[in-house]
Amino acid sequence: MALLLLVMTGCAGVPRSAPSLPVDLASLDRWQAHGRLGVSGTQRGGSGSFDWQQQGRRAEVRIRGPLGLGSVHMQLLGDAARPKLRLETGDGRVLHSQAAWDELEARLGEDVPAGNLRYWLLGLAAPGEYRWHDDERTGDVVLEQDGWRIDYQRYSTEAGARVPVKMRASNGQAQVRIVVDQWRLGQ
Repeated sequence: MALLLLVMTGCAGVPRSAPSLPVDLASLDRWQAHGRLGVSGTQRGGSGSFDWQQQGRRAEVRIRGPLGLGSVHMQLLGDAARPKLRLETGDGRVLHSQAAWDELEARLGEDVPAGNLRYWLLGLAAPGEYRWHDDERTGDVVLEQDGWRIDYQRYSTEAGARVPVKMRASNGQAQVRIVVDQWRLGQ
């Protein structure tokens, strides 16, 4: 009897773990995404890989590959409208402020809404005007913002929230295809 009481009290003291709550992407300020991207436009194109690390209002983005963009390391800091940009190119040049924005635009052939990307990658609209709609023809969820159309083609819930894993963004002749191979939310 004493043994039974001891076992029962021992079991009673072991707390059960609470079920994990879904992640609120809109309030998430730390995350990582790793994947592949392809860029095409009127003058350039190519594919490569990327690593994105978001910590609050600071993003570290590394792009590697024979992409028209080349290998670059971007640091974005500040608000979505026009964050401060530091761009380090594959040949070792380091550019800041407007020179960095100009270089990025010259490499892609389009104005790059780099401040919006942290939202769009998570499947959210950036601050400002936007429009959501479902493309009944393809089944895609579509976001239109700042002249860009983002088609969310596939989602996953493996990271603890519903996050995009395949998307296509376009603005005029510029097309960007993104496949996220790994998400880490809250890290």
